[in-house]
Amino acid sequence: MSQESSAQHQPPFDVPSVEEMAALLPQYAFEKLAAFGGMGAVYRGRQVSLDRPVAIKILPPEFGRQEDFADRFKSEARAMAKLNHTHIVGVYDFGITKEGHLYLVMEWVEGQTLHTLIHKGSIPVRKAASLAMQLCDALAFAHHNKILHRDIKPGNIMISEDDQVKVADFGLARPITGEAEENPFGTPDYAAPEILGKGAVDQRADIFAAGVVLYEMLTGRVPQQPRRSVTEFAPLSPKWDELIDRATHADPTKRFQDVGEFRAHIAMLINQGAQPVKVVAVEEDEPQGKAALKPLHLVLIGAAVVVIGIVGGMMFKGGAAPEAPVTTEKETVAATPKADEPEQQPKIQEEKEPAQKVEPVVVVPAVELEMKAPEPAPKVEKMVAVAPVPAPAPTPAPAPVVMPTVVPVPETPQELIQQLEKRDAELALMVSDFAAEWMTNSETGTGSEMQSLADKYIPALQRGLTGLMPQQRDFVLSEISHIANHEPLDEPDQLWPEVLKTLRKAYDAQREAIQGRADMAARKMRIAQCELVLQKARERAAAGKEEAAKRAEIVAAELAKLKTAPSMKALRESVGGATGAGTAPTTSAEPVR
Repeated sequence: MSQESSAQHQPPFDVPSVEEMAALLPQYAFEKLAAFGGMGAVYRGRQVSLDRPVAIKILPPEFGRQEDFADRFKSEARAMAKLNHTHIVGVYDFGITKEGHLYLVMEWVEGQTLHTLIHKGSIPVRKAASLAMQLCDALAFAHHNKILHRDIKPGNIMISEDDQVKVADFGLARPITGEAEENPFGTPDYAAPEILGKGAVDQRADIFAAGVVLYEMLTGRVPQQPRRSVTEFAPLSPKWDELIDRATHADPTKRFQDVGEFRAHIAMLINQGAQPVKVVAVEEDEPQGKAALKPLHLVLIGAAVVVIGIVGGMMFKGGAAPEAPVTTEKETVAATPKADEPEQQPKIQEEKEPAQKVEPVVVVPAVELEMKAPEPAPKVEKMVAVAPVPAPAPTPAPAPVVMPTVVPVPETPQELIQQLEKRDAELALMVSDFAAEWMTNSETGTGSEMQSLADKYIPALQRGLTGLMPQQRDFVLSEISHIANHEPLDEPDQLWPEVLKTLRKAYDAQREAIQGRADMAARKMRIAQCELVLQKARERAAAGKEEAAKRAEIVAAELAKLKTAPSMKALRESVGGATGAGTAPTTSAEPVR
């Protein structure tokens, strides 16, 4: 579905008309020629049987005449049809026409290419990061299914009307083998050096192209040599240059080795670069409709209180003028800490209301009582003698009604975590990004190292079979079977041959070393992630968002307690078994052990 060229330009090969395609593929109602390029043409049509819009891509007939190419195209089309992912254009059908055109029938995406979006104007950095992360999600899924795209560029990335990425045009895709290519392929501006140099190619070539696409979204142009900094084109952090430098490094071994790792670093960078919004005199959790007093309003109220107090004192006979209430800066101006002031600890609920609670009405009743004349006694019309009636017992004055002070019940960690997506979407997004970072971090994952160790252990065991007695061979063969099938290993036995004891001892020592390094990396990552959330809490507290800051502190404390990779599911399971009311933690999370 690439829109590399407009349909008004001269096509590079004899592109069939809509009517000719309708005759070749009558099961589809062809509507228009949407786009074409050097590798084929794309039509918009409708699948008659299911009444759904589709994109039909055809290749020039000469490709269909090459038996090897046609077989590979069919094999790769079947593989692409399995790539059922939100950010990958779906493949519905494939085949070859009687005229020799290989064709693919794909999902039609209503929108525009990323190439068009870039050249319409600048893309906000958050939107660029979101699109880049969606691209990474698509590539991660393709790579997981052993498919290499090989032609990632803005023209092959569709953006739907709701800003959803759809990676299209897998026309150059092939299985990931790490083998060298005889002929360079793809678009030179986005092709990795190993492609142009005919070297071994794997998923890191797609990562290189994705890095170039991110640079183009941020700057509006493809990078040149030497590459200019993104800060020359937009007010961005230099860390974006560091990120792109690593993604597009000329040496594949120094790039991100996994596209998920690239995505996690984009997410971390966009979260770290977010600036807190300054809020003045607004309590975040106030009910809607309650007008928040601004600093100027509070000053005027304070001045009015002083004037009323002085006037009332002058009118009050025999009494000294009441002392004017002292209006402190704390009561009249919202407490927004300055940069050079120490951070304030969160206050209890009773101290949250500033100058709104000043009530000058205590002076006004004194003035009103002084000015009123005494009421006359009721007039007696006639005196009548009556038998004395015992006076009723005086009705006791009703006790003053004391309104209970409403103190909000602190939100427990269980309540907050269970509703985090609704209560605080920003924190929920941070946790999701932490999960992606954890999953793609090669230092915390032990799978590949453990597998590599097993791949070395099995041949060593096989070499040790020479010269063993039948019973001893059985021990070694059993060990090989357990390793190959990823099953728990037997405990060492006195009857084991010495060769097996020696190999197992070395194997266990290396496993412990791998796990130890992973545990240390996990501990460092958990501490760094908790610190990011605590930093968010400090930013919110500085902006006057005490309740929001407290939520961040709770999330940081719960993250620190996890023993597994962070995720919303892990947090819910962690707090799900907790008991008691649960109080909010202090401003610092406990050290991660």
